[in-house]
Amino acid sequence: MAKTKVDIAVACSPHQTPDWWSPLMSIMLHTDRLTNLEIGAIRTVSSALPDQNKINTIGAMKRRLSLTDYNRSEIINKGFLEGGSEWIFWLDDDTVPPVNVIEHLVSLGLPFVAGLYFLPSKPYNPIAYKRIEESGLYYPIYGYPRGALIQVDSVGMGCTLIHRSVYEKIKEEHVVFERYNGALFPVHQSQVNKPLVTKHNKRKAPYVRAGVYHEQVMPQDEGDERNFPFYLLEHGRTEDHHLCELAANVGIKPYLDTTVECAHYKHRAVTVEDYQREIDEEEGIF
Repeated sequence: MAKTKVDIAVACSPHQTPDWWSPLMSIMLHTDRLTNLEIGAIRTVSSALPDQNKINTIGAMKRRLSLTDYNRSEIINKGFLEGGSEWIFWLDDDTVPPVNVIEHLVSLGLPFVAGLYFLPSKPYNPIAYKRIEESGLYYPIYGYPRGALIQVDSVGMGCTLIHRSVYEKIKEEHVVFERYNGALFPVHQSQVNKPLVTKHNKRKAPYVRAGVYHEQVMPQDEGDERNFPFYLLEHGRTEDHHLCELAANVGIKPYLDTTVECAHYKHRAVTVEDYQREIDEEEGIF
C-alpha cells in the first residue's frame, strides 16, 4: 500500500540553533521509517539560505532574507502544489515539536491543525488567537484547556499541518487584484461585484471619503506570473493571520491541539512551563 506523502516546509533564515537540527532529523526518521507516512520533500526557499544549500531549493530569487510572506507563498505555489504530496507540515527553524508530531496531526483527519508553541519572551502567550469581530484584531488564547483539541481563528506556522485542499480551495474561490502600488491581494468571489474594470483611463491615488477608503484596483493580468498571495504581511500583522482569514472565507478554520507542546528556541527554549508560571504569577499563586 502506498504511503501518504507529507512535505516539510521551512521558511528559514540563515542561522539555526544546533538544538533545532537534531530534533528535525529525529522527526524525519520517525515519520519515514515508523509510520504509514512518507516525507515527500523538504521545502525551503533559496533566498533565505546560504549559497551551499541552494541545491533542491525552490525559486530563483537571490536576494537574501526575503520577507516571510514571500517565502511561504513561494513554497506553496512553486513547490508543494506542483508536487504530489497530500499534506504540508510547516515548521519554523526555531521550533521543536514532539518526535511523533506529523503522524499525530495527520491522524486527527483535520485539514488545518497546529501544535502549541509560545512567544519566546514575556508574556509567553500561546501563538494561537481568537478574533474580535468588532475590530478585526486578535487576542491570544490565555487560559486554554490542556490536553484538548479546540477551534481557533488564527495560528502561527511554527508547527502546523495543512492539507493541499485548503490551498486549492482558497485559490479557486478568490480573485486576485493588483493595487494602485502594484501589490497583489486576494478577494473572495462573494465580495466581488461585476463588471470588473481591467484598465483605468486615469490613475488616481487612493483617498478617503466619508470614512470609506477608495482605491483603484484591477484583476491580476493573465500574463502576471507572480505567486498567488496566500501569505501577506500587511497592516502591521503577520502573514499567518492573512492565510487564516483566507481559509475562513472558504469555510475552514484552524484547530489547535494543546497536547502537542513545542519548545520555541531563541536564546533558550520557551516551554509550557514558562506560560504556566506567567499564569500563576498573574493569579497570585506563584
